Amino acid sequence: KSWCVAKPAAPQHALQSALDYACNYADCSPTKKGGSCYDPDRPVHHVSFAMNAYYQKMGRNQWNCHLNNTSLISLADPSYNPCCQFVSGGSGPPLPQEKEDTWCVPKPGTQTMHYRTS
Repeated sequence: KSWCVAKPAAPQHALQSALDYACNYADCSPTKKGGSCYDPDRPVHHVSFAMNAYYQKMGRNQWNCHLNNTSLISLADPSYNPCCQFVSGGSGPPLPQEKEDTWCVPKPGTQTMHYRTS
């Protein structure tokens, strides 16, 4: 299984553009006020949901998770609350990717950890 999520460091304007594009093709209604994926009300969560809905609908191809280089493929379920489950199609790994296209990112909603350095 695989999911498409927003890159944490993507510029806000680029994320908004990706959101608008993805929502033209996929159902983004769960991210609207009152929807099951509205809370937490953070743009990166809404964009990730929309990107993933688009990625799944279009066939889970690597190029369906590019969206102007604002997204990445995750092999970990990014669902961030029990009411908002991100859909994942198929089974087994996604198509192979170049190593530089693979990222490890925290799950949305994960608490920030602080480390002491000596």
